[in-house]
Amino acid sequence: MSQQNAEYQASAVANAASGAPTSPSRRRWLGGMSLAAGSLLIPISASWVASPEARAAGENLIEINDWIRIDADGTTVLGLSQCEVGQGVYTGLPQVLADELDADWRRVRVEFVTARDAYRTAAANEALQQFVGASMSVTLFYERLRVAGAQAREALVAVAARRFGVRTTNCVTREGRVLHPQSGRSLGYGELAAEAAKQPLNPHPQLKNEAAHALIGKPVPRLDTPSKVDGSAVFGIDVKVPDMLVGAVRMAPTSGGTPLAVRNRDEIKARKGVHDVVVAKDAVIVVASDYWRAKTACDALDVEWKVGPAADSKTILAQRRAALLDGHAGVATNIGDAPGRIAAGGKVVTGEYHTPYIVHATMEPVNATVHVRKDKGEIEVWGPIQGQDKVRWALGGIFKLPPEKVTVHTTFLGGSFGRKYVPDFVIHAAVASAAVGRPVKVIRSREDDMRHGFYRPCASGRFQAVLGHDGLPTALHVRVAGQSLYNVIKKDHYEKAGYDETMLDGLYDLAYAVPNLRVEGIDVPQPNIPVSFMRSVGSTSSVFFLESFIDEMAEAAGIDPIEYRKRLLKHDALAIRVIETTVTSAGWQAKAKPGVHRGFGYSTYTGRGAAFSTYVAVAVELRVVDGRFKVDRVVCGVDCGRAINPNLIRANIEGGIGFALTNTFKSQITFANGGVEQSNFGDYPLLYLVEMPKIETVILPSDRPPQGCGEVSLPPMAPAVAQAIRRATGVRARSMPLPQTVAEANTLSREGHA
Repeated sequence: MSQQNAEYQASAVANAASGAPTSPSRRRWLGGMSLAAGSLLIPISASWVASPEARAAGENLIEINDWIRIDADGTTVLGLSQCEVGQGVYTGLPQVLADELDADWRRVRVEFVTARDAYRTAAANEALQQFVGASMSVTLFYERLRVAGAQAREALVAVAARRFGVRTTNCVTREGRVLHPQSGRSLGYGELAAEAAKQPLNPHPQLKNEAAHALIGKPVPRLDTPSKVDGSAVFGIDVKVPDMLVGAVRMAPTSGGTPLAVRNRDEIKARKGVHDVVVAKDAVIVVASDYWRAKTACDALDVEWKVGPAADSKTILAQRRAALLDGHAGVATNIGDAPGRIAAGGKVVTGEYHTPYIVHATMEPVNATVHVRKDKGEIEVWGPIQGQDKVRWALGGIFKLPPEKVTVHTTFLGGSFGRKYVPDFVIHAAVASAAVGRPVKVIRSREDDMRHGFYRPCASGRFQAVLGHDGLPTALHVRVAGQSLYNVIKKDHYEKAGYDETMLDGLYDLAYAVPNLRVEGIDVPQPNIPVSFMRSVGSTSSVFFLESFIDEMAEAAGIDPIEYRKRLLKHDALAIRVIETTVTSAGWQAKAKPGVHRGFGYSTYTGRGAAFSTYVAVAVELRVVDGRFKVDRVVCGVDCGRAINPNLIRANIEGGIGFALTNTFKSQITFANGGVEQSNFGDYPLLYLVEMPKIETVILPSDRPPQGCGEVSLPPMAPAVAQAIRRATGVRARSMPLPQTVAEANTLSREGHA
């Protein structure tokens, strides 16, 4: 009997004795392998230290700089500071580094790295930190990694030239070797690494020109695909470390509720395999020998809760609508006199729009493994972490330790969309570990994660415009009301600005030309509802409002909505190029086939802190099938600057469109009796595979530096679909989620909600 089978049978016997299910684990089923205590099947490290795999292979890796290590046999290890959330940085960023290094791509390995300033950024005037978010990994690290690769290449060439007895200009590099073409001699990087590591690094190395790139711009297959297919990739939920226990979390039935007492604590602690019942600030954690015991014990807890303030979705919507009319507003943009021009009369168009709270709903629920070593004054963390320094700051503050005493190991993330940047789940694991004195992996159930997540805020928008003789707006007045994200998580920033820029994404920095423009934001506080960043942040609401209103103005003016956009964007050649390319690629010069209804959306997606600008347009084709709306085809044109890897861009666009369609038709978090009504995918459904349209992504060539693309395809999708529904039914849906059937659309129209 193999060791794996012996371990499985022993586990099955133990589970049977406890009443636990005996099905094999996901990892054993996928890969036919077990995780030995303390091992991880992907290389992860706290900084540049040899991974377990490297040590086992006898590697003697030599550090050239913060990003590159080379073994004597030529194996090259490239550092990855940005966590892989599915966006492709595990391939895209090493691709940049390897290209400038001229590494042999066949002998490259990637390791997650952390704990150095080289891996940190200070985007949007925030504190220097290591994190992934806002689609800025490539934008922020493209030049940094090119320089690092070129520095290492120059150091290796300098050593080789000395050994050859020639000038460095007589040497070339190719696939991990330095060559002297005149003599035919060559040396591998592994032969040069030890001496190259002692070379001073040139702060301004010579970068390759575009024609010399062997990897940048090429559709290189993803490096993480094989391990994710065969089951060897380690996500946070797979982590095992020596002497580890497992915890399950029980949270309050209402938002903001806190535990007062556990009435049956002694009874639960007496259960076989249960080590402790830990009362945290906002939850109760049962720590046991395995998750099954922890979860079943957690479900049996009798907890007295302090109930949080009541939250009710109907009341929140009424508050937003009232605020749109007379709420105190912060003014973000004021050009000319929009209110005065509108009040003077003329052809006035008005529209009111609404979006709900939505939740991240990651496929891998939040989890973390933490070991609080009180005797050593240090903490070690393993898990799907999107903000490494956020974790260090949080745990350092709680346990009165300097952040450098908190070591964070990053695994793959089974989805995040911003959720795993918030360290609440890591704090639960740390509190549990401190209580039992051992490492503890805490897994939050999907139900508790949905009911106690950090939500994208709901929002309502009221748009008013007066149209000139040419049908274009001469004045536009925008008011958006909702729970302010920045007034919760960046209060100083909010108070200084007087408005929340995330609430007004694409509005306060309007791409369209309007001579008189006033944009206002109104905070409608909901103290008991936690909010945070979510994929595309406020744009999924604000661009839905804006693009829907553009369609309404075009209709009122009797102008084709695509032509209408082009007239309002005639000052921006890049925007016009994306729109025209998308329309041409969709074949929309010809009339639509019978039964096909079209919708169009556009967005200039500006990165936080003006870090980048990506131009994106979507052409949507929709049919009515058995009374239901079916999006058949989406053509997406995108200018995201220099394309590092077209495959990754297409994957981001396609995934974003699927995510957007889920939000468009299905996503909605509602509150009643103080708590969230949804709990799992049964009442918070995702888009089914059969509902996914055919997607054609057109990447426009660009000489601009790489721009963000991870979130950009989401914002224009909902308004494009709404326009297609309008053409199919005559009903204009102004609230998300949009109706899924003709009957629902007609009901909205009869009730005056459309």
